[in-house]
Amino acid sequence: MNKHAQQGLTTIGWIAVIGIFSMIVVTGFKVLPMYLEFFQIRSVMDSVAIDEEIDVRSKNDLWTAISKRLIINQVKVLTKENFTFERNKDQTTISVNYEVRKPYVAQLFLGANFSYAVVTTR
Repeated sequence: MNKHAQQGLTTIGWIAVIGIFSMIVVTGFKVLPMYLEFFQIRSVMDSVAIDEEIDVRSKNDLWTAISKRLIINQVKVLTKENFTFERNKDQTTISVNYEVRKPYVAQLFLGANFSYAVVTTR
């Protein structure tokens, strides 16, 4: 065996590794805020569902409570059209369904479709 054989990555190899790592980091920075916002929305919906002061039979009261909490959490991607409120006997289901698109590279974008529902019995 030759003791002087070259070992390790070449310059092109290092550039490829750095490029792949950079794309992973950029993807993380684009995707993470989408999920953090979704978790805030889930938290808002859960808090509305357990708040005893809200009349869950009234769609207007539900939307008012949700919109106030969304403003406090600085969530600006949702409108009333993203929410549905369904009442069956003594259960109210609050659902949200929305899509988020973020620019990625050139004409590519990252997209996610989020949906969540919470049921309250009052």
